[in-house]
Formats: sequence, C-alpha cells, structure tokens
Amino acid sequence: MNRQPTLSSKRNGVSLIEAIACVAIVGTLATSMVGMMRGSARVTAISQGNEGAAAEGRQALRFLSEQIREMTSSGLSIVSIGNRDIRVDDGLNVRRIRFEIRRASDGVDRSLVMVDPLLGETVCLGNSVRDFDMNEIIVTGRRVGIAMTLQLQTTSDRAGELRPDQDSAEMTTVVCLSPQL
Repeated sequence: MNRQPTLSSKRNGVSLIEAIACVAIVGTLATSMVGMMRGSARVTAISQGNEGAAAEGRQALRFLSEQIREMTSSGLSIVSIGNRDIRVDDGLNVRRIRFEIRRASDGVDRSLVMVDPLLGETVCLGNSVRDFDMNEIIVTGRRVGIAMTLQLQTTSDRAGELRPDQDSAEMTTVVCLSPQL
C-alpha cells in the first residue's frame, strides 16, 4: 500500500525563482511603456506647436501683455513708450520700466528681464531671446496701443529635439490700451 506521490502534490504553489522572474518581466515591460508614453507625449506637444521657439514666444508675449494691461487697469497711465522701456505715472511719480536682454552665465543664452524700480526684476523669457522691441501705436494723435516684437532662437541643447522650423521664431503682438484721459 505504498502510494507514489503524484506530480501534482509536489507542486502546490509558485517557487521563489518563478516569482522573481515574473516581477522582473513585468517591471521591464512597465518601464518600457512609461518611456514610450513620455516620448509620445513629447512628440505630440512638439507637433501641435506647444513646444519650440514659437510656443515660448507666444507665452512670453501673453505674459507681457497681461503685465501692461494690469498696469493700465490699476490706475497707472503710460507717459511714453521707448524701444525697450515704458514710462508710467501713478499720479505722484513717474517711473521707468525697462526690458533688458541679459546674457546667461554661459555667455550664449539670453533672457528677457523686466526691471521695475518699484517691484524689482521679473524674468519674462529665459534662454532663447535674440531681440525684443516695443513701439507705440498712435491714431489721430492718441496713444492707443503697443506693438511688441520678439525674435527667438532656441538653445543649442534644445534645438536637437525640435523640427528645424521650430528652433527660431519672430512674432509681433499688439496690446490695446484703455483710453487715458
């Protein structure tokens, strides 16, 4: 009455080696999938124009437009508009807000910085500014807006990731001013 143990009674469960192999396979697949999804999201953003010089320029000009609108809506009146500066009057004092293009520590990349003597410095766009210019728009002797032109060139480390048509851009936007009495 000796019974031979059957094969099924010897294998009740998963061995440690099998469990480790399974975890390693699932981990490798998950890592590959995450990398592939990140790459796909980046390519999608670039192809939709959400990355590159033009996208950075649009964002910077939108920020500058908001800053200028905020100045005029908060009671400041614009006295004059120069090439890279705006003079504003708060009713007591006139102050000059400058826009400077500064070289980074590497000597190549250039940033656009707004310098307000009252509020300090604000970096409007970093690393890819080639040139910035502002001109006032005058209609029938009244200042009605500001035209801002921004020229961009992406940094050399980012240029390899972008299509050739996305590594530089020149764009202009107009900020309409509220009537000043």
